[in-house]
Amino acid sequence: METMRAALAALGAVMALWTGGAARAAEPLPAMTVVLTPVAAGGRIERLEVDMTVQAPRVAAGQPLLRMPTFVVGVPTAAYDARAISARDDQGELPLTIEDEPPTPTGHYRRWLPARATSGDVRLRYGTAPRVVDAKTRNGPLFDLRSEAGGVVGAGIYFLAPPAGEQRYRLSLRWNLDRVPTGWRGVSSFGEGPRTAEATSEMLGFSYFAAGPVRSEPAEVDTAFALYWLATPPFDTAGLARDIRQLYDHMARFFDDSGAPYRIFVRGNPYPAGGGTAGNRSFMFGYGVGGQTSSGDDLQMLLAHEITHNWPRMNVGEHGETAWYSEGTAEYYSVLLARRAGVIDLAKFQRVINEHAAGYYTNPFLALSNVEVGKRFWQDARAQRVPYGRGFMYLARVDALLRAKTAGRQSLDDLVRQVLRRQRAGEKVGNPEWVAMVTAILGDDARKDFDAMVAGERLEIPPNSFGPCFAPAAKREVPFDLGFDEMRLASVNGLRSDSGAARAGLADGDEIVRMTPIREVKNDPAKTISVTYRRGGEERTVSFLPRSAGVPSTEWRRVEGVADAECKL
Repeated sequence: METMRAALAALGAVMALWTGGAARAAEPLPAMTVVLTPVAAGGRIERLEVDMTVQAPRVAAGQPLLRMPTFVVGVPTAAYDARAISARDDQGELPLTIEDEPPTPTGHYRRWLPARATSGDVRLRYGTAPRVVDAKTRNGPLFDLRSEAGGVVGAGIYFLAPPAGEQRYRLSLRWNLDRVPTGWRGVSSFGEGPRTAEATSEMLGFSYFAAGPVRSEPAEVDTAFALYWLATPPFDTAGLARDIRQLYDHMARFFDDSGAPYRIFVRGNPYPAGGGTAGNRSFMFGYGVGGQTSSGDDLQMLLAHEITHNWPRMNVGEHGETAWYSEGTAEYYSVLLARRAGVIDLAKFQRVINEHAAGYYTNPFLALSNVEVGKRFWQDARAQRVPYGRGFMYLARVDALLRAKTAGRQSLDDLVRQVLRRQRAGEKVGNPEWVAMVTAILGDDARKDFDAMVAGERLEIPPNSFGPCFAPAAKREVPFDLGFDEMRLASVNGLRSDSGAARAGLADGDEIVRMTPIREVKNDPAKTISVTYRRGGEERTVSFLPRSAGVPSTEWRRVEGVADAECKL
Protein backbone atom coordinates (compact mmCIF):
# COMPACT_ATOMS: atom_id res chain seq x y z
CA MET A 1 0.00 0.00 0.00
CA GLU A 2 0.81 2.43 0.56
CA THR A 3 1.59 3.69 -5.28
CA MET A 4 3.52 7.39 -9.12
CA ARG A 5 3.72 8.48 -12.92
CA ALA A 6 4.51 11.62 -12.01
CA ALA A 7 5.41 8.87 -9.57
CA LEU A 8 2.79 6.12 -9.34
CA ALA A 9 0.77 6.49 -12.53
CA ALA A 10 3.45 4.79 -14.65
CA LEU A 11 3.19 1.64 -12.58
CA GLY A 12 -0.08 0.90 -14.36
CA ALA A 13 1.68 0.72 -17.72
CA VAL A 14 4.46 -1.33 -16.17
CA MET A 15 2.01 -3.85 -14.77
CA ALA A 16 0.33 -4.07 -18.18
CA LEU A 17 3.67 -5.17 -19.64
CA TRP A 18 4.02 -7.87 -17.02
CA THR A 19 0.51 -9.14 -17.69
CA GLY A 20 0.70 -9.21 -21.45
CA GLY A 21 1.14 -5.59 -22.46
CA ALA A 22 0.68 -4.14 -25.92
CA ALA A 23 1.44 -6.12 -29.05
CA ARG A 24 5.17 -6.61 -29.58
CA ALA A 25 6.87 -4.35 -32.06
CA ALA A 26 7.65 -5.97 -35.43
CA GLU A 27 11.25 -4.72 -35.45
CA PRO A 28 13.85 -5.98 -32.92
CA LEU A 29 13.95 -4.08 -29.67
CA PRO A 30 17.13 -2.19 -28.72
CA ALA A 31 19.27 -3.77 -26.04
CA MET A 32 19.89 -2.46 -22.53
CA THR A 33 22.49 -4.19 -20.38
CA VAL A 34 22.64 -3.56 -16.63
CA VAL A 35 25.39 -4.90 -14.37
CA LEU A 36 24.99 -4.30 -10.63
CA THR A 37 28.10 -4.48 -8.44
CA PRO A 38 27.63 -4.32 -4.66
CA VAL A 39 30.85 -3.22 -2.95
CA ALA A 40 31.41 -4.52 0.57
CA ALA A 41 33.86 -3.47 3.27
CA GLY A 42 33.99 -4.76 6.81
CA GLY A 43 31.28 -7.32 6.14
CA ARG A 44 28.67 -4.89 4.85
CA ILE A 45 27.74 -3.41 1.48
CA GLU A 46 28.70 0.26 1.43
CA ARG A 47 27.91 1.06 -2.17
CA LEU A 48 25.95 -0.28 -5.14
CA GLU A 49 27.54 0.48 -8.52
CA VAL A 50 25.66 0.49 -11.82
CA ASP A 51 27.19 -0.20 -15.24
CA MET A 52 24.51 0.36 -17.90
CA THR A 53 24.83 0.19 -21.70
CA VAL A 54 22.03 1.42 -23.95
CA GLN A 55 22.11 0.38 -27.59
CA ALA A 56 22.22 3.34 -30.02
CA PRO A 57 19.73 5.68 -28.28
CA ARG A 58 20.17 8.37 -30.98
CA VAL A 59 19.50 11.30 -28.66
CA ALA A 60 20.11 14.80 -30.01
CA ALA A 61 22.08 17.43 -28.10
CA GLY A 62 20.02 18.97 -25.33
CA GLN A 63 17.34 16.26 -25.40
CA PRO A 64 16.63 13.89 -22.47
CA LEU A 65 18.92 10.87 -22.36
CA LEU A 66 18.19 9.69 -18.80
CA ARG A 67 15.40 10.36 -16.32
CA MET A 68 14.79 9.48 -12.66
CA PRO A 69 13.07 11.01 -9.65
CA THR A 70 14.96 12.94 -7.02
CA PHE A 71 11.99 12.66 -4.67
CA VAL A 72 9.05 10.31 -5.14
CA VAL A 73 5.88 9.93 -3.03
CA GLY A 74 7.59 11.27 0.07
CA VAL A 75 10.83 9.29 -0.36
CA PRO A 76 14.18 10.81 -1.46
CA THR A 77 16.34 8.97 -4.00
CA ALA A 78 20.05 8.96 -4.82
CA ALA A 79 19.36 12.14 -6.88
CA TYR A 80 22.64 12.08 -8.81
CA ASP A 81 24.05 15.38 -9.98
CA ALA A 82 25.55 15.88 -13.45
CA ARG A 83 29.05 14.82 -12.38
CA ALA A 84 27.91 11.64 -10.62
CA ILE A 85 27.11 9.87 -13.90
CA SER A 86 29.92 9.03 -16.32
CA ALA A 87 28.78 8.65 -19.95
CA ARG A 88 30.73 7.50 -23.00
CA ASP A 89 29.83 6.58 -26.58
CA ASP A 90 31.66 5.88 -29.86
CA GLN A 91 33.13 9.39 -29.82
CA GLY A 92 34.44 9.10 -26.27
CA GLU A 93 33.35 11.07 -23.24
CA LEU A 94 29.76 12.32 -23.40
CA PRO A 95 29.26 15.40 -21.19
CA LEU A 96 25.87 15.59 -19.44
CA THR A 97 23.93 18.43 -17.88
CA ILE A 98 20.86 18.14 -15.66
CA GLU A 99 17.42 19.69 -15.87
CA ASP A 100 14.81 19.39 -13.13
CA GLU A 101 11.18 19.12 -14.20
CA PRO A 102 8.44 21.09 -12.43
CA PRO A 103 7.42 19.17 -9.29
CA THR A 104 4.13 17.28 -9.17
CA PRO A 105 2.15 16.21 -6.06
CA THR A 106 3.81 12.78 -6.21
CA GLY A 107 7.34 13.39 -7.41
CA HIS A 108 10.24 15.58 -8.52
CA TYR A 109 11.98 14.31 -11.67
CA ARG A 110 15.40 15.06 -13.13
CA ARG A 111 16.64 14.61 -16.71
CA TRP A 112 20.19 14.27 -18.01
CA LEU A 113 20.91 15.98 -21.33
CA PRO A 114 23.92 15.24 -23.58
CA ALA A 115 26.02 18.22 -24.71
CA ARG A 116 26.17 16.70 -28.20
CA ALA A 117 24.26 14.09 -30.15
CA THR A 118 24.95 10.53 -29.06
CA SER A 119 26.97 8.28 -31.38
CA GLY A 120 26.44 4.52 -31.22
CA ASP A 121 25.93 2.74 -27.93
CA VAL A 122 26.06 4.77 -24.70
CA ARG A 123 27.74 3.34 -21.60
CA LEU A 124 26.84 4.84 -18.22
CA ARG A 125 28.53 4.33 -14.86
CA TYR A 126 27.39 5.60 -11.48
CA GLY A 127 26.54 4.37 -7.99
CA THR A 128 25.30 5.23 -4.53
CA ALA A 129 25.50 4.33 -0.89
CA PRO A 130 22.26 3.11 0.73
CA ARG A 131 20.06 5.71 2.37
CA VAL A 132 20.74 6.38 6.04
CA VAL A 133 17.60 5.86 8.13
CA ASP A 134 16.92 5.81 11.87
CA ALA A 135 14.08 5.80 14.38
CA LYS A 136 13.04 9.32 13.33
CA THR A 137 12.69 8.54 9.60
CA ARG A 138 9.15 9.08 8.36
CA ASN A 139 7.40 5.90 7.25
CA GLY A 140 6.41 5.76 3.58
CA PRO A 141 6.51 3.64 0.41
CA LEU A 142 9.33 1.09 0.48
CA PHE A 143 11.36 2.43 -2.46
CA ASP A 144 14.58 3.58 -0.81
CA LEU A 145 17.74 1.46 -0.86
CA ARG A 146 18.58 0.50 2.73
CA SER A 147 21.23 -1.44 4.59
CA GLU A 148 20.16 -4.52 6.51
CA ALA A 149 22.16 -7.40 8.00
CA GLY A 150 25.18 -6.35 5.92
CA GLY A 151 23.27 -6.35 2.65
CA VAL A 152 21.09 -3.85 0.79
CA VAL A 153 17.48 -3.94 -0.35
CA GLY A 154 15.28 -1.43 -2.18
CA ALA A 155 13.65 -0.45 -5.45
CA GLY A 156 15.40 0.48 -8.68
CA ILE A 157 13.71 3.86 -8.67
CA TYR A 158 16.07 4.87 -5.83
CA PHE A 159 19.42 4.12 -7.48
CA LEU A 160 18.85 3.67 -11.23
CA ALA A 161 18.98 6.50 -13.79
CA PRO A 162 17.52 4.68 -16.83
CA PRO A 163 16.85 5.94 -20.38
CA ALA A 164 14.13 8.55 -20.70
CA GLY A 165 10.93 7.65 -22.53
CA GLU A 166 8.61 4.68 -22.88
CA GLN A 167 10.80 2.61 -25.21
CA ARG A 168 10.86 -1.12 -24.57
CA TYR A 169 14.23 -2.87 -24.44
CA ARG A 170 15.74 -6.33 -24.51
CA LEU A 171 16.97 -6.12 -20.94
CA SER A 172 19.96 -8.13 -19.79
CA LEU A 173 20.47 -7.90 -16.02
CA ARG A 174 23.20 -9.52 -13.99
CA TRP A 175 24.99 -9.19 -10.68
CA ASN A 176 28.76 -8.92 -10.30
CA LEU A 177 29.42 -10.39 -6.84
CA ASP A 178 33.23 -10.27 -7.00
CA ARG A 179 33.40 -7.53 -4.35
CA VAL A 180 31.28 -9.14 -1.64
CA PRO A 181 31.89 -12.19 0.59
CA THR A 182 31.64 -15.61 -1.04
CA GLY A 183 28.15 -17.07 -0.91
CA TRP A 184 26.29 -13.77 -0.94
CA ARG A 185 23.44 -13.49 -3.42
CA GLY A 186 21.94 -10.93 -5.78
CA VAL A 187 18.19 -11.15 -6.46
CA SER A 188 15.51 -8.93 -7.97
CA SER A 189 11.89 -8.89 -9.08
CA PHE A 190 13.18 -10.51 -12.29
CA GLY A 191 14.69 -13.47 -10.39
CA GLU A 192 18.13 -14.56 -9.25
CA GLY A 193 21.35 -14.53 -11.22
CA PRO A 194 21.59 -13.38 -14.85
CA ARG A 195 18.13 -12.48 -16.24
CA THR A 196 16.74 -11.38 -19.58
CA ALA A 197 13.36 -9.74 -20.13
CA GLU A 198 11.44 -7.35 -22.31
CA ALA A 199 11.23 -4.22 -20.16
CA THR A 200 10.82 -0.47 -20.05
CA SER A 201 12.71 1.96 -17.86
CA GLU A 202 9.62 2.21 -15.64
CA MET A 203 9.56 -1.54 -15.16
CA LEU A 204 13.20 -1.50 -14.14
CA GLY A 205 12.59 1.35 -11.71
CA PHE A 206 9.61 -0.29 -10.04
CA SER A 207 11.40 -3.60 -9.51
CA TYR A 208 12.97 -4.60 -6.21
CA PHE A 209 16.61 -5.57 -5.70
CA ALA A 210 18.47 -7.20 -2.82
CA ALA A 211 22.10 -8.23 -2.40
CA GLY A 212 24.07 -9.69 0.48
CA PRO A 213 23.42 -12.64 2.81
CA VAL A 214 19.99 -13.08 1.23
CA ARG A 215 17.84 -15.94 2.49
CA SER A 216 14.74 -17.24 0.77
CA GLU A 217 11.77 -19.56 0.97
CA PRO A 218 12.06 -21.83 -0.90
CA ALA A 219 15.84 -21.92 -0.60
CA GLU A 220 16.52 -23.02 -4.19
CA VAL A 221 18.03 -20.57 -6.65
CA ASP A 222 15.93 -19.23 -9.53
CA THR A 223 12.44 -20.23 -8.42
CA ALA A 224 9.44 -18.53 -10.02
CA PHE A 225 7.88 -17.85 -6.63
CA ALA A 226 9.99 -16.87 -3.64
CA LEU A 227 10.11 -14.88 -0.42
CA TYR A 228 13.42 -13.05 0.24
CA TRP A 229 14.84 -11.44 3.38
CA LEU A 230 18.15 -10.29 4.89
CA ALA A 231 17.49 -9.98 8.64
CA THR A 232 15.40 -12.79 10.14
CA PRO A 233 11.77 -11.56 10.38
CA PRO A 234 9.73 -12.03 13.59
CA PHE A 235 7.30 -14.49 11.95
CA ASP A 236 7.17 -17.89 10.28
CA THR A 237 8.66 -17.32 6.82
CA ALA A 238 7.82 -20.81 5.55
CA GLY A 239 4.19 -20.48 6.60
CA LEU A 240 4.00 -16.98 5.20
CA ALA A 241 5.36 -18.08 1.83
CA ARG A 242 2.86 -20.94 1.73
CA ASP A 243 -0.11 -18.67 2.53
CA ILE A 244 0.97 -16.03 0.00
CA ARG A 245 1.33 -18.68 -2.69
CA GLN A 246 -2.19 -20.02 -2.05
CA LEU A 247 -3.74 -16.57 -2.23
CA TYR A 248 -1.65 -15.47 -5.20
CA ASP A 249 -2.57 -18.56 -7.23
CA HIS A 250 -6.29 -17.93 -6.70
CA MET A 251 -5.99 -14.24 -7.58
CA ALA A 252 -3.89 -14.99 -10.67
CA ARG A 253 -6.56 -17.37 -11.96
CA PHE A 254 -9.27 -14.76 -11.35
CA PHE A 255 -7.31 -12.17 -13.34
CA ASP A 256 -6.44 -14.68 -16.12
CA ASP A 257 -2.75 -14.64 -15.25
CA SER A 258 -1.97 -18.15 -13.98
CA GLY A 259 1.60 -19.40 -14.00
CA ALA A 260 3.30 -15.98 -13.93
CA PRO A 261 6.30 -15.47 -11.59
CA TYR A 262 5.96 -13.59 -8.32
CA ARG A 263 8.46 -12.56 -5.66
CA ILE A 264 8.20 -10.96 -2.22
CA PHE A 265 10.85 -8.95 -0.36
CA VAL A 266 10.83 -8.36 3.40
CA ARG A 267 12.78 -5.84 5.47
CA GLY A 268 12.65 -4.35 8.94
CA ASN A 269 12.23 -0.69 9.82
CA PRO A 270 14.16 1.10 12.59
CA TYR A 271 10.90 2.75 13.72
CA PRO A 272 7.63 1.30 15.08
CA ALA A 273 5.69 1.16 11.81
CA GLY A 274 5.50 -0.98 8.70
CA GLY A 275 3.63 -1.25 5.43
CA GLY A 276 3.76 -2.64 1.93
CA THR A 277 4.45 -1.38 -1.58
CA ALA A 278 3.66 -3.25 -4.79
CA GLY A 279 6.16 -3.50 -7.62
CA ASN A 280 6.55 -5.49 -10.81
CA ARG A 281 5.40 -9.05 -10.19
CA SER A 282 6.54 -8.46 -6.65
CA PHE A 283 6.03 -6.43 -3.55
CA MET A 284 8.00 -5.45 -0.50
CA PHE A 285 6.61 -5.21 2.97
CA GLY A 286 8.28 -3.80 6.01
CA TYR A 287 7.71 -4.45 9.69
CA GLY A 288 8.45 -2.14 12.59
CA VAL A 289 10.83 -2.63 15.50
CA GLY A 290 8.02 -4.36 17.39
CA GLY A 291 7.00 -6.48 14.40
CA GLN A 292 4.26 -4.05 13.38
CA THR A 293 2.83 -3.75 9.88
CA SER A 294 0.59 -0.95 8.63
CA SER A 295 -2.37 -3.27 9.28
CA GLY A 296 -1.37 -4.03 12.83
CA ASP A 297 -1.45 -7.76 13.46
CA ASP A 298 -3.43 -8.52 10.28
CA LEU A 299 -0.51 -9.35 8.02
CA GLN A 300 -2.84 -11.55 5.97
CA MET A 301 -4.89 -8.62 4.64
CA LEU A 302 -1.81 -6.47 4.03
CA LEU A 303 -0.40 -9.21 1.82
CA ALA A 304 -3.71 -9.66 0.03
CA HIS A 305 -3.91 -5.92 -0.69
CA GLU A 306 -0.40 -5.72 -2.11
CA ILE A 307 -0.82 -8.86 -4.22
CA THR A 308 -4.00 -7.42 -5.76
CA HIS A 309 -1.98 -4.43 -6.96
CA ASN A 310 -0.47 -6.69 -9.63
CA TRP A 311 -3.60 -6.39 -11.75
CA PRO A 312 -6.35 -3.74 -11.48
CA ARG A 313 -5.10 -0.19 -11.96
CA MET A 314 -5.48 2.58 -14.50
CA ASN A 315 -2.62 3.21 -16.90
CA VAL A 316 -3.32 6.85 -17.71
CA GLY A 317 -3.95 9.83 -15.44
CA GLU A 318 -2.31 11.40 -12.41
CA HIS A 319 -2.16 9.39 -9.21
CA GLY A 320 -4.55 11.76 -7.42
CA GLU A 321 -7.12 11.21 -10.16
CA THR A 322 -6.88 7.41 -10.32
CA ALA A 323 -5.93 6.32 -6.78
CA TRP A 324 -9.61 5.64 -6.06
CA TYR A 325 -9.35 2.77 -8.55
CA SER A 326 -5.89 1.37 -7.77
CA GLU A 327 -6.38 1.47 -4.00
CA GLY A 328 -10.13 0.84 -4.07
CA THR A 329 -9.83 -2.33 -6.15
CA ALA A 330 -6.95 -3.52 -3.97
CA GLU A 331 -9.13 -3.10 -0.87
CA TYR A 332 -12.21 -4.62 -2.53
CA TYR A 333 -10.64 -7.66 -4.18
CA SER A 334 -8.18 -8.43 -1.40
CA VAL A 335 -11.06 -9.25 0.94
CA LEU A 336 -13.49 -10.59 -1.69
CA LEU A 337 -11.03 -13.00 -3.31
CA ALA A 338 -9.60 -14.04 0.05
CA ARG A 339 -13.13 -15.09 1.01
CA ARG A 340 -13.80 -16.83 -2.31
CA ALA A 341 -10.51 -18.70 -1.99
CA GLY A 342 -11.47 -19.89 1.49
CA VAL A 343 -8.52 -18.07 3.05
CA ILE A 344 -10.81 -16.13 5.43
CA ASP A 345 -14.20 -17.02 6.92
CA LEU A 346 -17.41 -14.97 6.76
CA ALA A 347 -16.83 -13.47 10.20
CA LYS A 348 -13.48 -12.05 9.13
CA PHE A 349 -14.94 -10.91 5.80
CA GLN A 350 -17.60 -8.96 7.70
CA ARG A 351 -15.04 -7.45 10.07
CA VAL A 352 -12.79 -6.29 7.23
CA ILE A 353 -15.52 -4.71 5.09
CA ASN A 354 -16.82 -2.90 8.16
CA GLU A 355 -13.32 -1.61 8.90
CA HIS A 356 -13.21 -0.23 5.35
CA ALA A 357 -16.62 1.44 5.81
CA ALA A 358 -15.63 2.94 9.17
CA GLY A 359 -12.36 4.20 7.71
CA TYR A 360 -14.25 5.93 4.93
CA TYR A 361 -17.00 7.57 6.98
CA THR A 362 -14.72 8.73 9.81
CA ASN A 363 -11.97 10.23 7.66
CA PRO A 364 -11.80 13.99 8.30
CA PHE A 365 -10.98 14.54 4.59
CA LEU A 366 -14.05 12.63 3.37
CA ALA A 367 -15.55 15.72 1.71
CA LEU A 368 -12.41 16.76 -0.22
CA SER A 369 -12.33 16.11 -3.96
CA ASN A 370 -9.93 13.55 -5.39
CA VAL A 371 -7.73 16.33 -6.72
CA GLU A 372 -7.61 18.07 -3.33
CA VAL A 373 -6.82 14.80 -1.57
CA GLY A 374 -4.04 14.13 -4.09
CA LYS A 375 -2.33 17.37 -3.09
CA ARG A 376 -2.17 16.23 0.55
CA PHE A 377 -1.61 12.56 -0.13
CA TRP A 378 2.04 12.37 0.95
CA GLN A 379 1.85 15.03 3.65
CA ASP A 380 -0.91 13.62 5.86
CA ALA A 381 -1.51 9.94 6.65
CA ARG A 382 -5.25 10.58 6.94
CA ALA A 383 -5.39 11.97 3.41
CA GLN A 384 -3.53 8.88 2.19
CA ARG A 385 -6.40 6.71 3.40
CA VAL A 386 -9.15 8.55 1.50
CA PRO A 387 -8.74 6.72 -1.86
CA TYR A 388 -8.72 3.37 -0.06
CA GLY A 389 -12.07 3.87 1.66
CA ARG A 390 -13.65 5.99 -1.07
CA GLY A 391 -12.69 3.57 -3.81
CA PHE A 392 -13.88 0.55 -1.82
CA MET A 393 -17.27 2.08 -1.03
CA TYR A 394 -17.80 3.32 -4.60
CA LEU A 395 -16.92 -0.07 -6.08
CA ALA A 396 -19.19 -1.89 -3.62
CA ARG A 397 -21.96 0.46 -4.75
CA VAL A 398 -21.27 -0.12 -8.45
CA ASP A 399 -21.26 -3.89 -7.93
CA ALA A 400 -24.63 -3.79 -6.17
CA LEU A 401 -26.16 -1.59 -8.87
CA LEU A 402 -24.82 -3.79 -11.67
CA ARG A 403 -26.20 -6.95 -10.09
CA ALA A 404 -29.60 -5.32 -9.56
CA LYS A 405 -29.77 -3.86 -13.08
CA THR A 406 -28.81 -7.13 -14.82
CA ALA A 407 -30.61 -9.56 -12.49
CA GLY A 408 -27.24 -10.93 -11.39
CA ARG A 409 -25.86 -11.54 -14.87
CA GLN A 410 -23.15 -8.89 -14.52
CA SER A 411 -21.07 -7.60 -11.63
CA LEU A 412 -18.05 -5.46 -10.90
CA ASP A 413 -15.89 -8.48 -11.79
CA ASP A 414 -16.85 -8.09 -15.44
CA LEU A 415 -15.84 -4.43 -15.66
CA VAL A 416 -12.56 -4.79 -13.77
CA ARG A 417 -11.47 -7.73 -15.91
CA GLN A 418 -12.54 -5.84 -19.03
CA VAL A 419 -10.24 -2.95 -18.02
CA LEU A 420 -7.38 -5.41 -17.68
CA ARG A 421 -8.07 -7.08 -21.05
CA ARG A 422 -8.11 -3.71 -22.79
CA GLN A 423 -4.81 -2.71 -21.18
CA ARG A 424 -3.24 -6.00 -22.21
CA ALA A 425 -4.32 -5.21 -25.77
CA GLY A 426 -2.35 -1.94 -25.59
CA GLU A 427 -5.18 0.47 -24.71
CA LYS A 428 -4.96 3.34 -22.27
CA VAL A 429 -7.79 3.10 -19.75
CA GLY A 430 -8.45 5.94 -17.34
CA ASN A 431 -11.40 7.70 -15.74
CA PRO A 432 -13.22 8.62 -19.01
CA GLU A 433 -13.05 5.03 -20.27
CA TRP A 434 -14.30 3.73 -16.93
CA VAL A 435 -17.27 6.10 -16.95
CA ALA A 436 -18.16 5.03 -20.49
CA MET A 437 -18.11 1.36 -19.46
CA VAL A 438 -20.33 1.90 -16.41
CA THR A 439 -22.83 4.19 -18.12
CA ALA A 440 -23.18 1.72 -20.99
CA ILE A 441 -24.89 -0.60 -18.51
CA LEU A 442 -26.33 1.65 -15.80
CA GLY A 443 -27.15 4.76 -17.81
CA ASP A 444 -26.43 8.39 -17.03
CA ASP A 445 -27.03 7.93 -13.30
CA ALA A 446 -23.70 6.09 -13.24
CA ARG A 447 -21.97 9.22 -14.53
CA LYS A 448 -23.59 11.27 -11.77
CA ASP A 449 -22.46 8.68 -9.20
CA PHE A 450 -18.90 8.86 -10.47
CA ASP A 451 -18.84 12.66 -10.48
CA ALA A 452 -20.19 12.68 -6.92
CA MET A 453 -17.45 10.30 -5.80
CA VAL A 454 -14.74 12.40 -7.45
CA ALA A 455 -16.13 15.57 -5.85
CA GLY A 456 -16.06 14.03 -2.37
CA GLU A 457 -19.79 13.68 -1.85
CA ARG A 458 -20.80 11.11 0.77
CA LEU A 459 -21.46 7.68 -0.74
CA GLU A 460 -24.46 5.64 0.37
CA ILE A 461 -24.57 1.89 -0.22
CA PRO A 462 -27.52 0.09 -1.89
CA PRO A 463 -29.31 -2.48 0.30
CA ASN A 464 -28.26 -5.44 -1.88
CA SER A 465 -24.52 -4.89 -1.50
CA PHE A 466 -22.73 -8.08 -0.44
CA GLY A 467 -26.11 -9.83 -0.48
CA PRO A 468 -27.78 -12.04 0.39
CA CYS A 469 -25.78 -12.53 3.59
CA PHE A 470 -25.20 -8.89 4.52
CA ALA A 471 -27.17 -5.66 4.47
CA PRO A 472 -25.98 -2.11 5.27
CA ALA A 473 -27.27 -0.47 8.43
CA ALA A 474 -26.77 3.01 9.84
CA LYS A 475 -24.67 3.50 12.96
CA ARG A 476 -22.65 6.19 14.70
CA GLU A 477 -18.87 5.97 14.69
CA VAL A 478 -16.39 7.74 16.97
CA PRO A 479 -13.33 8.40 14.77
CA PHE A 480 -9.86 7.41 15.92
CA ASP A 481 -7.57 10.45 16.10
CA LEU A 482 -4.05 10.03 17.43
CA GLY A 483 -3.61 13.79 17.20
CA PHE A 484 -0.25 13.79 15.42
CA ASP A 485 1.56 12.21 12.47
CA GLU A 486 1.04 8.42 12.47
CA MET A 487 3.81 7.98 9.89
CA ARG A 488 6.57 9.12 12.25
CA LEU A 489 6.19 7.61 15.71
CA ALA A 490 9.67 8.09 17.12
CA SER A 491 8.57 11.57 18.14
CA VAL A 492 5.54 13.85 18.11
CA ASN A 493 5.18 15.69 14.79
CA GLY A 494 2.33 17.73 13.34
CA LEU A 495 0.45 17.92 16.65
CA ARG A 496 -3.10 19.18 16.16
CA SER A 497 -4.10 21.73 18.79
CA ASP A 498 -7.69 20.46 19.08
CA SER A 499 -6.67 16.85 19.75
CA GLY A 500 -6.71 14.77 22.92
CA ALA A 501 -2.94 14.43 22.57
CA ALA A 502 -2.50 18.20 22.78
CA ARG A 503 -4.90 18.48 25.72
CA ALA A 504 -2.91 15.77 27.52
CA GLY A 505 0.20 17.95 27.29
CA LEU A 506 2.17 16.47 24.37
CA ALA A 507 4.12 18.92 22.21
CA ASP A 508 5.85 18.78 18.84
CA GLY A 509 9.34 17.38 19.21
CA ASP A 510 8.62 15.18 22.23
CA GLU A 511 10.60 11.93 21.87
CA ILE A 512 8.29 8.92 22.16
CA VAL A 513 9.83 6.25 24.39
CA ARG A 514 6.90 3.83 24.19
CA MET A 515 3.18 3.85 23.57
CA THR A 516 0.19 1.54 23.43
CA PRO A 517 0.02 -0.24 20.03
CA ILE A 518 -2.20 1.84 17.77
CA ARG A 519 -4.23 -1.05 16.34
CA GLU A 520 -5.09 -2.19 19.86
CA VAL A 521 -6.59 1.24 20.58
CA LYS A 522 -8.26 1.59 17.18
CA ASN A 523 -10.26 -1.59 17.81
CA ASP A 524 -11.73 -0.33 21.10
CA PRO A 525 -13.46 3.10 21.02
CA ALA A 526 -13.37 3.32 24.82
CA LYS A 527 -9.69 2.49 25.27
CA THR A 528 -7.21 5.20 26.17
CA ILE A 529 -3.70 5.33 24.80
CA SER A 530 -0.65 5.64 27.01
CA VAL A 531 2.36 7.56 25.72
CA THR A 532 5.68 7.77 27.54
CA TYR A 533 7.77 10.60 26.13
CA ARG A 534 11.05 12.34 26.82
CA ARG A 535 11.39 16.13 26.91
CA GLY A 536 14.46 17.98 28.16
CA GLY A 537 15.98 14.74 29.44
CA GLU A 538 12.92 13.97 31.60
CA GLU A 539 10.50 11.11 30.95
CA ARG A 540 6.78 11.58 31.49
CA THR A 541 3.70 9.47 30.76
CA VAL A 542 0.28 10.72 29.70
CA SER A 543 -2.94 8.93 28.79
CA PHE A 544 -5.78 10.22 26.65
CA LEU A 545 -8.70 9.03 24.58
CA PRO A 546 -7.60 9.25 20.91
CA ARG A 547 -11.03 10.01 19.53
CA SER A 548 -12.84 12.95 17.95
CA ALA A 549 -16.56 13.75 17.78
CA GLY A 550 -18.93 11.02 16.56
CA VAL A 551 -20.08 10.92 12.91
CA PRO A 552 -22.83 9.03 11.06
CA SER A 553 -21.56 5.83 9.51
CA THR A 554 -22.71 2.55 7.95
CA GLU A 555 -21.87 -1.05 8.72
CA TRP A 556 -22.81 -4.39 7.18
CA ARG A 557 -24.84 -6.74 9.40
CA ARG A 558 -25.66 -10.39 8.85
CA VAL A 559 -29.12 -11.00 7.45
CA GLU A 560 -31.07 -13.31 9.74
CA GLY A 561 -32.10 -16.65 8.32
CA VAL A 562 -29.43 -16.77 5.58
CA ALA A 563 -27.06 -19.72 6.05
CA ASP A 564 -23.33 -19.47 5.40
CA ALA A 565 -23.67 -21.80 2.41
CA GLU A 566 -26.01 -19.30 0.72
CA CYS A 567 -23.50 -16.44 0.96
CA LYS A 568 -22.26 -16.37 -2.63
CA LEU A 569 -20.13 -13.25 -2.87
